[in-house]
Amino acid sequence: MKLSKWRANIWQILAFGLAIIPAGLTGILILKYSVNVPNWDEWFMAEMFEKIYAGSLTFQDLISQHNESRKLFPRILFIGLAYLTGWDVRYQMLVSFILACFISFSLYRLSRLTVGGSSTKLILLAFLANLLIFSPSQQENWLWGIQVVVFVPITCIVACILVAYSNLSLRTQVLIGIILSTVATFSYANGLLCWAIVFPVFALAKFQNWKDLMREKWLIGAGLVGFVSNVVVYFYFYNYKKPPASPSFAEGVLHPVKALNYFLAFLGAPLAGGNLTIATIVGVILVGSLIICCVYIGKFREQKNLINRTLGWLAIAGYTIISAAITASGRVGFGVKQSLSSRYATFAVYLAIPLIYLITIVWEDAAARGLLTRHNLTLNRVLSSVLTLFILLHGIAIGYGIDQMGESQVARNRGKTCLTFVNVVNTDNCLIWLWNEPNDKQVQATLLNIMKARANILNRMGFLQPKLATSNKIQEIKGQKVAGVDYGWLNSMEPVGKDKYAVRGWAILPEKVKPADGVILTYENQHGESIIFAIASVELNRQDIAKVLGNKAYSKSGWEKVILANQIPPKAGTIKAWALDADTGKAFKLKGNFTLIQ
Repeated sequence: MKLSKWRANIWQILAFGLAIIPAGLTGILILKYSVNVPNWDEWFMAEMFEKIYAGSLTFQDLISQHNESRKLFPRILFIGLAYLTGWDVRYQMLVSFILACFISFSLYRLSRLTVGGSSTKLILLAFLANLLIFSPSQQENWLWGIQVVVFVPITCIVACILVAYSNLSLRTQVLIGIILSTVATFSYANGLLCWAIVFPVFALAKFQNWKDLMREKWLIGAGLVGFVSNVVVYFYFYNYKKPPASPSFAEGVLHPVKALNYFLAFLGAPLAGGNLTIATIVGVILVGSLIICCVYIGKFREQKNLINRTLGWLAIAGYTIISAAITASGRVGFGVKQSLSSRYATFAVYLAIPLIYLITIVWEDAAARGLLTRHNLTLNRVLSSVLTLFILLHGIAIGYGIDQMGESQVARNRGKTCLTFVNVVNTDNCLIWLWNEPNDKQVQATLLNIMKARANILNRMGFLQPKLATSNKIQEIKGQKVAGVDYGWLNSMEPVGKDKYAVRGWAILPEKVKPADGVILTYENQHGESIIFAIASVELNRQDIAKVLGNKAYSKSGWEKVILANQIPPKAGTIKAWALDADTGKAFKLKGNFTLIQ
């Protein structure tokens, strides 16, 4: 007996180790690929700090509309974190990760209340759920600090559902539900769904029939008052307006086939690795599986225990289905392929996750009723095939997500390099890596000017690391080179027409085993000082360098910059190139110099 108990404990430990691997992997990926630089919508967030700096921030600013959302609570969180960390946006990414961990733990607790079987079985189910909760297919949300907002609504919903299954008094549950639903509403647009998802669970989890519920009419009243109050403040009190860039919801009605394709691809995208066809097929399988589960539950609805066990999981699935339908209606105008955006994956995974538990519960219930005896072998094969397909697709999605993370890091480091020298040289052509929203050049120029102004305010507040360069002299940022280590070469400088030069080479950061984040070009003035006059992106294939250095990480270490002759003074001396580390703001001289013949 003792031996069997010891073996059971060992299996539990092994299962637990397996279950936390997805979280550990994603945590490592966030640490590896995150970049501490404001990106895209975070420059709108920077307006809050601009107003704080000017002493003009108001509650109206905190609750103001951003796209379709009112991000009151995230803004308060971001401001607090900014003053604690110097606005290191990686701490916002940490909050997203912590919320995902809370969701994972809460779903495990919910499974203990609703799914039968051993602890080892429940932990293995948690492993499957964690593959999705921590999936790298959500790469934009993991590596974009402001996207903590997309984790808030599902966190509030899961917390409320767990509360609904607890032994807390009904009044306490409703109060918690009102608070969390309000937090969800004023964090992200679809947080309003929390009211529709959570309060039916409170009612049905506690009451066995409609008559019992009617004796607690105050529950319905409290939910309605809370919901209406939120809606009034959200849409009317602070003058809500539809974002002009968003397509009309009529697009979904006018193009129903495209809208349906978008809807299905949205749901299947986390397991599709960027492939629209696969996403659509996976979406069909997921929706079909949910329908089968609902039909079974509806058929045996008189079994109150079955309703109680599945209610929470159905609510979570409903959140995703409604979110997908709303997004399809409002975004199909951008094209069906937009449904594959990794920003939506954090909503989409919460259909597959409850299905893991719903299928398990339905299977257990059907087995208890003796309904599986005749078809047991066939169903086992079907489930085994589906599970194998799930693991295979998830493996592909992991690889795709990690590749996207790497590309994101490179792009943001390029933008950070240009941002560092925004007051020294003209970097408009590469700042778009941090805020490249419209195609209109005039609008883009306006946004770049806003970014520059806000960057200088953030710099004065100590919210940019490293600080913006204040001098065009390379000596101010010259780093200490490691003896005997090559940082790259300035290979050539050739005339291109009458007034241009093409400068080429390769650059790496050997201590970090990666290509340089950027290359700085300098000329020597009459005092022998190296003066910064241009920035080059490191992005070209140099397989020869990777082969010589024996590391594929250096495959894209090549760089090229076309410069105008008038960028260099007539009597300028030697042209040099420097590899930049965007994290430290330090530059390291490359080998090879060129002298212009005047």
